Parts: sequence; C-alpha cells; structure tokens
Amino acid sequence: MKRLEPRQVLVLAALGRNDSIHSAARDLSLTQSAVSKALAEIEAQMGAVLFTRSRQGIEANALGRLVLRRVTHLLHVLDHGPGHHPKEGPVLNIGYVSDLHGMALGQAFVQWRQSQVLTLRLLELEPQLALQLLRQAELDAVLLDEPTTEWPEQHIVNGRMVPVLRTQHPCLREGRPLNAQDLQALDWVLPTAVPAFHRNLEHWMAQAGIGAGIKAWKIPAGQGLSTMAAQSDALAWLPAVQADYLQQAGVVEPLCLQDAGGIDAPASLLFGDHVQSDPVLHQALEQFAYFLDHRDAGFGEQ
Repeated sequence: MKRLEPRQVLVLAALGRNDSIHSAARDLSLTQSAVSKALAEIEAQMGAVLFTRSRQGIEANALGRLVLRRVTHLLHVLDHGPGHHPKEGPVLNIGYVSDLHGMALGQAFVQWRQSQVLTLRLLELEPQLALQLLRQAELDAVLLDEPTTEWPEQHIVNGRMVPVLRTQHPCLREGRPLNAQDLQALDWVLPTAVPAFHRNLEHWMAQAGIGAGIKAWKIPAGQGLSTMAAQSDALAWLPAVQADYLQQAGVVEPLCLQDAGGIDAPASLLFGDHVQSDPVLHQALEQFAYFLDHRDAGFGEQ
C-alpha cells in the first residue's frame, strides 16, 4: 500500500473531528469536493472503506476508527515527540470581523499546533461587539481589518492575497504566459470587506496594466470563495496559505503577471487589557501574533 501523504493525514484528522465532509472542508479551508476526492484516494490506496456516508453525514466504521486512532497518535507524536503525555495549555479566545481573516486564522492555527500546546476558539463578530467583549475580558484578542487609535496594545500582522485559476482552466491549458488582456476578459471573484485589500487591488491592477472595467463579484471568503476558485473559470483571490494548500492538492494554480505578484492585506490584532496580568496567556498571544506575521507561516505568503 502506498504511504499516506501529510495532506491526507490532515484530511483524515479533520474527518475524525467532524460529522460531515462539509464541516471537515471548512476546518481545512478546502472545498467539499477536494476533501471528498482526498478521502476517495485514501480509501482506494487502503483498498477499504473507512467511513459510512448518509444524509446525516459521515461516520467512521470499525477500520476507520482504528485508522483515526493511529492518525491521532501520529499527530500527537509529531506535535510533542514520543513518550510525551498531554498537558493542559492556555485557551486563546480570538474574535475576528472578516471571514477572510477567520479562514486564515484557522489555517494558521492548524500549522502552528505542530509545536504548541493550546486551544484556539474563534468567533466572528461585528466590530463594536467584538471590542465590547474584549473590554469585558470575554475575548483575549480581536483581529480587525484596520488598525484603531482607541486600543493601547495591538500588533500589525501580514495578510497576503494571491490570484488563482483552477488547474484545468482553459487559459492554463493553452500553455502560454498570461497577459493583462487575458485577465481583463475573465470574471473576477473577490472577498467581501477587507478594505486594505480592495485599496491595494487598484494599485496592483495599474501595475499589471489591467483597466477598471473588469467584471467583479464579491462573495464571503472561506468555503464559498474556495469553491468558486476550484469549480469556475473565474479568477479568484485567495489568502496565500489557502492558495498554497489548494495548489498542493492540484486544485488551483497561483498566477504571477510580470512584476505583479500578490497583494498585502494587513490586519491588526488587539490584545485585551486582562492579558497583561496573565504571563502565560500574554506569551501565547505574542507568539501567535509573531507566527501570523511571519511570511513562512500560515497567515503570510508561502
């Protein structure tokens, strides 16, 4: 039997944590079809069915439960080393106001957990409610699309957006470099909100020689955005970490047009006042903020 690839192990772990392929796909910031395809490949490699499917979702069978136990053990060993016994770590409660950042936060945490012991809870909220809960210490941090002058401790973290086309896109099958006219003729799919991204997009288009008369559709980030990228002929803008993951899965191809690469979409991570009095929590948040801002990590460019 062919050995499982790391991405297949992560897919199995997500399926074990969830009761549907849709929920597992959301965990991984992948499309439902990409997770279904990955599961089919895994079962084909093993020569056996691991999950039963029904209208209610999925459930591991006896063999599937055995495989999931092995996967859980493997991830624990990779996280902490052999012989390590689990210990309770800090719980980070982080609010966010953009589903784009929520998706990137979740994906970043999946990668960061390989070297950390903690729990991350994410909550999407309106900006004013998020700040209110932060003041009340019900949240430890809030990720805003823009810096604010009314908060003492905040960390600017990088976000990176890149344009992608599905792997089987007609333009890519022609085998020639794409130019501005090619992209101008396509429908574009953009994430909603994220003001910094939309401001920087105008500069990117001017640099790439693309006029303002494009057909653009704005939809929420996350499952909807990745689904459009994987199943339509539109040019879609995705967080760099998600684009890299989908590229490894053979679903999309990131584009680089001449000197125009991706677009920065910075965000601001605000710490609650109560965090200062909890050294363990403060250190965990500072480490996570550093990780988010690091270009080789989950939130930035791969």
